Amino acid sequence: MSSTRDQFSNRNKNVFVLKMERMIDRGALLSRYSRTSNLDIRNLYDKEFAPNPNRGAEFYRKVFSQYGDESIAELVTAQIGIQNISNIASKFIEESRIGLSYLEKSSRYVSYVSKGKNLYMKGEDLGFSGSIAADYDSYCDTLFSVYSEIKMDLEKILRERYPMDDFLTGSDNGAEDDVLRKAYDTALHSSVLDEVRNLLPASTLTNVGISGNGRAFLNLLIKLRSSSIPELRNVSDELYEELSVEFPELINNAVNPHGMELSRYLSESKVRSANVPKMPDGKIHSMIHYENESEALHRIFNARLFASGALYGSENDFVSLDASYRKNRRQKPGRWYEFTDYTFVTAMSFGSFRDFQRHRTMSIARPLLSPFHGYYIPDEISHSGDILDLYSKTMEGTIPLYKAVAEKYGDEMAQYAVPFGFRYPVMVKANLREICYFSELRSTPQSHAELRDLSVWLRNTIRDVHPGLAGIMKFVDDKHYVLGRFSSELKKEKKLRDI
Repeated sequence: MSSTRDQFSNRNKNVFVLKMERMIDRGALLSRYSRTSNLDIRNLYDKEFAPNPNRGAEFYRKVFSQYGDESIAELVTAQIGIQNISNIASKFIEESRIGLSYLEKSSRYVSYVSKGKNLYMKGEDLGFSGSIAADYDSYCDTLFSVYSEIKMDLEKILRERYPMDDFLTGSDNGAEDDVLRKAYDTALHSSVLDEVRNLLPASTLTNVGISGNGRAFLNLLIKLRSSSIPELRNVSDELYEELSVEFPELINNAVNPHGMELSRYLSESKVRSANVPKMPDGKIHSMIHYENESEALHRIFNARLFASGALYGSENDFVSLDASYRKNRRQKPGRWYEFTDYTFVTAMSFGSFRDFQRHRTMSIARPLLSPFHGYYIPDEISHSGDILDLYSKTMEGTIPLYKAVAEKYGDEMAQYAVPFGFRYPVMVKANLREICYFSELRSTPQSHAELRDLSVWLRNTIRDVHPGLAGIMKFVDDKHYVLGRFSSELKKEKKLRDI
């Protein structure tokens, strides 16, 4: 064992880093802050932990058996890689929002052109057999083949439609031609991937990195175990196996009687069907609940007053005052704008939902994925006749396969056959502060077209129903851009050049 002095970044300051090799020792030591009179846990470590290598594990075992105190599980953390899972599985995992942070393989920046093997979960691995397994694999292979074909054709079309010279002329004089060309190539490539990713099936394989605390991982294990989808239960088993090595005294709670009972409860309380109601009035977006504006203003004003202790101005002009302080979108509105919320329904493509779900303070109610709400046609594809015909024909082949899989294996398993481009209706509840953050971020030129449209719609709708509050959303960008990522890519290439 290394010396005790090596276990901390310093011994003489009030702020220090714990450097013990095992996370369970770090968590156990930090837990002692709540029940020790010793002000310096570095001294406590020397006394209790240094002589006993098993002290951390013993501490957690004792606390859970005697007190059932799960809060201390938040003091141990792990970083986990989960590879080669479907997008059905990754979206299920990423619903667990508290205590876990995710980074997932991008479909907007990474090409899925086949390099000998199409990256989707095969029918046999999902438990399909016979003609359904063959039809499912054949359709997924077709999706990847059309993805590759349209990607190649669309790149040629966009180079003709938006020639590079149009972007080089009048661009930043400080950037050399090679930097501008790299930015142009990357922006065009990314725009093409935005369009063609709609052809990827929900069974497309992805990788997810997760960083989080023990309590959150415990809850994720219990939730995964409650699913009737075999892939999710397999992920649960493998995740449990890996985490049980890191902190067994904690993770064992996922398979004890209490954990198993909770998994059964979650499983039995689910009522999941692909037959969800149609969108209100047949619209893509619909605001279905908001409070009276005077009540919303009063709530926010009182919260603002309570937080600051004093406020110059009246209830009618404080939003303008707050907006005047904001110089860019990174200067977020104050917490008092969380005191009114909105409920809306939106039907975005499943591919765009992958990005939307990352906004974790939004409350999202979502049904099973199905092909019953139509599919999204990207703008550039809609203006390219032969490509549009191929795209539409390929997407329409989903429905008979979906119905066949659903009839034999159920609606949950039929989700795997649905491409990213099919519209996915979700109900969302969010407060004004989060909507402001979302709309300003997702309306930037480099954002996906669907999320840009949703961002502008949210701003405009709130301006209609709450004109006195909409002024806080001052950095929503509703301008039209061609190859929207060009500016951001140019900045990136200039930084790389300077480095």
